[in-house]
Amino acid sequence: MLLQSKGIVLQSFKYGENSLISRVLSEEKGLISLLSNKTKSKKNKQGNFFQPLSAIEFVCYLSSKSNIHRVKELTYNNSIASSPENVSTNAIRFFLAEVLSKVIKEEEQNFSLYQYVAEKLHQLNTAKIPTSSFHITFLLDLMDVLGIQPFITQEHAYFDMEQGEGCTTKPTHPNFFTKEEVELYKTGRESPENLPKLDRSRLLNMIINYYNTQLGGLTNIKSKAVLEVVFG
Repeated sequence: MLLQSKGIVLQSFKYGENSLISRVLSEEKGLISLLSNKTKSKKNKQGNFFQPLSAIEFVCYLSSKSNIHRVKELTYNNSIASSPENVSTNAIRFFLAEVLSKVIKEEEQNFSLYQYVAEKLHQLNTAKIPTSSFHITFLLDLMDVLGIQPFITQEHAYFDMEQGEGCTTKPTHPNFFTKEEVELYKTGRESPENLPKLDRSRLLNMIINYYNTQLGGLTNIKSKAVLEVVFG
């Protein structure tokens, strides 16, 4: 059985001598693993398509015996602009691909999630120079799509990360935002581009900690260090 779909590449791994296994957020099937050749000859350039956050269109053979599916046809998704070659865009692209690969676990269609990532990727790729807060806004808005948006009102002095809700008294466990952090979150939610460098870094750490508390798996984001150097 063949599957034809659009997809956004999250990460790829070497498989054998001449193949890649790539985890792709697909429009039709949610998270899917694709097996492709990585030989970079004139006749076969499949490996070039599977860079982090590449927008592709593919046809694959759906396997009934494995969750890894071999690619039959492959091209770029021209409705999404290709990624420009600049340091800031690449730093954001690698960071967001790493985060998405850790938080997306659904192996079923989630059109709203695919559409959100596709629209944001198009915005990133069409910006001459992305803002230093693009990745922060991306993760803040992604909370809505994933259903983990924090509930914080003006009356809340603290934020309980485990419950996902603001509170008026300090939680008894360590997974919460302090009063100062709650104010930083509120400011960052409204206008992250106006935050100074240290506050942007602190807010990003808060957001990652919240994602990790809610979804797990975000204790070590390797690309974060590069991102913060680029926008430092």
